[in-house]
Amino acid sequence: MVSTAPNTIHFHRQHHEAITSGEKVTTVRWNESVPVGAAIFVFDELPAAEAVAGTVTAVRQYRLDTLTAEQAHQPPGTDMQLFAQQLRENHYPDMPSDALVEVARLVTIVRA
Repeated sequence: MVSTAPNTIHFHRQHHEAITSGEKVTTVRWNESVPVGAAIFVFDELPAAEAVAGTVTAVRQYRLDTLTAEQAHQPPGTDMQLFAQQLRENHYPDMPSDALVEVARLVTIVRA
């Protein structure tokens, strides 16, 4: 049976404003299967923040060592070696340089 419940996607508290404003439209994940469909975005270490409803509209896989700024939806000229280093330092310390990462495209559902 297919679940219709939205998937929960966790974010660091530093991303709260960018998610709620709709500025952050992608997330790069390793060893976290992010399915396309309805989602609830929650913010770790920010208990006062309400969860945000959204949708994962697309997920693409790339090797980390060949990931481009365009594929990761980063500004042109982004140092992607530094980007990968920051992913390791902040989220995935065991991630190898040739890891297969997922780039998930996000849409936030804005409440009226």
